[in-house]
Amino acid sequence: MQQLPSQLKFLRLKRCDFADVITADLAALRMEMRPASRYMTRRSTGAALTRTELAIIRSAQAFERWCVVLHSTVSDSRLSAQDVWILHSIRMRGGAQNLSELLLFLNRNDVSTIQYSLRKIEQAGLIERVTGNSKREAGYRLTEEGEAATKEYADLRDELLIELAEDIRDFEEALVAAASTLERLTGTYDQATQLVLNRKIMQPPQD
Repeated sequence: MQQLPSQLKFLRLKRCDFADVITADLAALRMEMRPASRYMTRRSTGAALTRTELAIIRSAQAFERWCVVLHSTVSDSRLSAQDVWILHSIRMRGGAQNLSELLLFLNRNDVSTIQYSLRKIEQAGLIERVTGNSKREAGYRLTEEGEAATKEYADLRDELLIELAEDIRDFEEALVAAASTLERLTGTYDQATQLVLNRKIMQPPQD
């Protein structure tokens, strides 16, 4: 295992209560959303959703940095966060995964972007293309190098991130609830997107 980069050395904190974290978050939220500006916060549900959206944006940035730094610690290949997600999606699902399966699993529809990432990961020697009886059955599976890199990634994740998360009281229950909420939000955003797309044809004709 390579020496940990400086970005990972901060992951050593004292035990804290998850309720304290929530209280601090609420206090910060009140500072951000001042009464003078009710942009996207006029209704209580809107304010709660806006807070969630800001949290998603911020956590996504932190998660991307974490994935890139951790992967660079266990592999010489330089992958983007998206590349790392695709690599571990293939490992997580097991066996050869075709493009359609990956698109569905990751809730993506940008085919060319995923294809570019797959080529990049393949060139890095972490996955290989396997063919079936037809192009439709063609897929990608991890190479020995890919298996080794993802295993070391998972081991280091357990050592640093999971231990850190376990130091936060009641955090596991909060994570399960958050995952369930985010999964429901995914469907809600997709449904709302369809409503936007259908808005024009659903409007009554103008006289």
